[in-house]
Amino acid sequence: MCAIKIMRKNGSRLISIRQYRLTDLFLFAVILVVAEVITFYVPKPASSTIYSFSLAVPIILMVMMRWGWWSVFFAAGDGLLITLLRLNSEGYTPKLFAINVVGNLFIMLLLLAVKFFGKDKIAGKWYFSALFAVLGWVLVFLGKATVSAICGFSFVGALVGQLWDLLSLAIAIIVVLVMRRLDGMFEDQISYLKRIDKERKDKMRYDSYGDEPIDIDEESLSILNKKDDDLY
Repeated sequence: MCAIKIMRKNGSRLISIRQYRLTDLFLFAVILVVAEVITFYVPKPASSTIYSFSLAVPIILMVMMRWGWWSVFFAAGDGLLITLLRLNSEGYTPKLFAINVVGNLFIMLLLLAVKFFGKDKIAGKWYFSALFAVLGWVLVFLGKATVSAICGFSFVGALVGQLWDLLSLAIAIIVVLVMRRLDGMFEDQISYLKRIDKERKDKMRYDSYGDEPIDIDEESLSILNKKDDDLY
């Protein structure tokens, strides 16, 4: 079974890729829940929604870059969480559930971009990463408006009603641009684990044998093999 090594003070322990993935996904799920709850209950100016925002888009995109299709659970889960949080103010209706959950799932269309362009290209340039964040926000924006129209509401009215969420767009871009600068945060985790494992093995080899070996061409080697008096 594939495994990675996690060093401890009293030795080392091997954990499987599956264990690492579950732990990573759990931590991001906790971050998503805490972020949404805090931003939902944060005090806002009376009669104003301009300060409303959500961290869902950048978190979903980070999970998408790290684990691919597993991000679908975060998109659907965030929609469900938002529905539950709004029960007191709006009351539960199947339409509200569909708008939040199905609307969020439109962001999964970015998996096509990940497949065809590659994660390395998206994370490699800041403008590709920024565009990735913008497209994620736009897909959720259009997704909720589309589902609202299907549920009998005005498509244009739904679009206008979500314009307050522009702050979330700015935050999504900033978070993605910051995370891509941190080693391994905005990167496919299988590739990341392979890279750090290779770096660990290289370091062990250098520690055991000294400096990194270099290539010497045959001509240079023949000169070094000559007697000292042949060099003058």
